[in-house]
Amino acid sequence: MENLFKQSNVLETISFVVGPSPATVHSITYDSRKVTTNSCFICIKGQHVDGHQYIDSAIKNGAQVIVGSEKELMMDWYFKRPDRTFVVVHDSKKALASFASAFYQNKHKELALTGITGTNGKTTITAYIRSLINALGEPTASIGTAGVWDQYGKVNVETTTPTTPESSDLYTLFDQLRENKTTHVAMEATSIALEQGRLHGLQFDIAVHSNLRPEHLDFHNTMEHYRNAKLKLFQQANKAVVNLDDAGMSAAIINSFQGELWTYSIEQEATVMAQKLQTQQSGTSFDLIVHGKRYSVMAPIFGEHNVANLLAAVTTCMVKGYAIEEIIRCFPLVKGAPGRFQLLTDYPGRQLIFDFAHSPFAFEKLFHTIKPFSYKRLILLIAGIGVRPSYLRPEIAKAVEGKADEIVVTVDHPGDEDPETVMADVISGFINKPEHLHLVGERGEAIQKALSLADEGDLILITGICMENYQIVKGKRLPYDDLKHIHLFLEQDTKTTSA
Repeated sequence: MENLFKQSNVLETISFVVGPSPATVHSITYDSRKVTTNSCFICIKGQHVDGHQYIDSAIKNGAQVIVGSEKELMMDWYFKRPDRTFVVVHDSKKALASFASAFYQNKHKELALTGITGTNGKTTITAYIRSLINALGEPTASIGTAGVWDQYGKVNVETTTPTTPESSDLYTLFDQLRENKTTHVAMEATSIALEQGRLHGLQFDIAVHSNLRPEHLDFHNTMEHYRNAKLKLFQQANKAVVNLDDAGMSAAIINSFQGELWTYSIEQEATVMAQKLQTQQSGTSFDLIVHGKRYSVMAPIFGEHNVANLLAAVTTCMVKGYAIEEIIRCFPLVKGAPGRFQLLTDYPGRQLIFDFAHSPFAFEKLFHTIKPFSYKRLILLIAGIGVRPSYLRPEIAKAVEGKADEIVVTVDHPGDEDPETVMADVISGFINKPEHLHLVGERGEAIQKALSLADEGDLILITGICMENYQIVKGKRLPYDDLKHIHLFLEQDTKTTSA
């Protein structure tokens, strides 16, 4: 792009420029390995890596423009390579967002953006919004933990962060989605992404709040800091959707938000409410109350928490101008995200459920959700997460103690940890070590172990990463698929039965 440095949102990030007049920029990246001829390389500082350390690599790969915030270092490099353009900025993270926005000619402004934040429920709310608005006739995409999905299905893109992409990756996605005729995007906005400026410069049509509970305190240190990070989304939004049942954050949003505000609730008076919930094998029926008018509805979802998530999506659709009668007609088409209380039907004679539960609160909701199900025994797989703080692992065992007939313990994303150590941390949380406890360090083998323990009529709960297609091992993302291991077991089981 020739006029990149003439854009006002780019100019306001720049302190000064040295070197030849910036050449035409062909790409923007913060990863020196992805630099090509005439790239603009932006040095951002992460938790563990500083992009300024890779300037040499970026130049060798063809970077013509180098952007960074370390003034003295940038000047040193200018004296070494006066044939390159060096741009000193006030904040590299904000510069990355502004440069990427300008590079793609602000295409994101052609999309209606909805941001969803909260500790639990973001992924499911995002999926519900995408499926509802698509059913209502508007091509809609979603971005988050479950990956990128557009109106046609899952989009094959490289993920660089667990949930909310880095800003330049995000603007690349926006450009691709716009080219694909997408008009609406629902995306997860994590507290870390908001704090790190990945969403800098975006203005959301709607900001949606789910709830606030202790999490990511290894990054935020305090609940106040965690809450304030999430509140930043509402400073970048025109309208807000708030869960009145959440004491952690709802009041803070209501007291500070200046725009149009809508509410939803199961427990108290709100714009959109749900009452008389009844769970069945096919889903949940309830009374939906909108502006005081009552509708008897049925949706293919399970659990009170998912009814709350659906209320968030319904309220969002109403904020967008859709009539409640239109929205209700689309309820049979509501789809959750993979791995969020996902019922699998490939295992005859047994009930098999995937769920992302990996915290005490999530397990509490999960056990409550399966109460209406009929089954003989409960087979439960739980996982300690190697790349997260070790103090979280025993809490998983405490949350599930006494809840299952068989418990299989494994490891998600071992990282640099020894799987045996991770599993030992998990089981240290049991007050009384279960009699039927199985430790299997490799997740795929653990899934097959859980399946092998089940008899006809049993319910198998596979918890943890579920829908992710990789495992982080020794700093590398290794391909992985839960479903592959289920199919392998079924194939072997069929052969054994036939023999």
